[in-house]
Amino acid sequence: MDAKELLDGMSVYSRLREAILSGRLSAGARLVSQRLAGEFGVSRTPVKEALARLEGEGLVVREGNWGYNVRTISLRDAEEIFEARLVIEVASAERAAQRATDDEARAMSRLLRSCHQHLRSENLVEFQHTSRAIHELITQATGNSQLIRMFRQVNDLVILFGISLLRANPYRAQDILKENEAIVEAIQRRDSNEAVRLMRLHIEKGHSSFRQTAASIRPAISLF
Repeated sequence: MDAKELLDGMSVYSRLREAILSGRLSAGARLVSQRLAGEFGVSRTPVKEALARLEGEGLVVREGNWGYNVRTISLRDAEEIFEARLVIEVASAERAAQRATDDEARAMSRLLRSCHQHLRSENLVEFQHTSRAIHELITQATGNSQLIRMFRQVNDLVILFGISLLRANPYRAQDILKENEAIVEAIQRRDSNEAVRLMRLHIEKGHSSFRQTAASIRPAISLF
């Protein structure tokens, strides 16, 4: 691949990834390299490279010989994601309460204020992304590169189905905000035990809400 194709591939990758994680490309959407090459005005080679990279990240899956689909999150996938979050994010909350710098603690507060703004404007996509940014910052505050790597591997999948779930149950957003505020306050007080308790409760409540929403909408949407 020459330099132009490499740059084209990076651009296609970034644009497709943003479209998937913003919900503009919904779960199950077909992604055909020839069609995408025409839409982006590039050759098929950078499109194929971008799709292969997204496949490696778990955001798209190969469908036969003709192309890819945006990944759909099965019930089993979701159960495994919540289980992974309990391992990664509860540990991160404990370490963040012990290690977060004052700058990191202030940055968490700024993100919470952004969440309030997105909720007031009913922008659930940006709310979801900013909420997850708080959790990423909590993990970064641990200073543990392995926790950060594991968080990022899971986080795209959390966003992938989280936006659809919030659209199906927008009332959950207000609870998410309150729970995140309590977690951040515990971290800022350096109360690691409370941060652990609240993070675990937050994830368990999210899991319970997911199960209730899935049971009510499973026949009507393509997520499950």
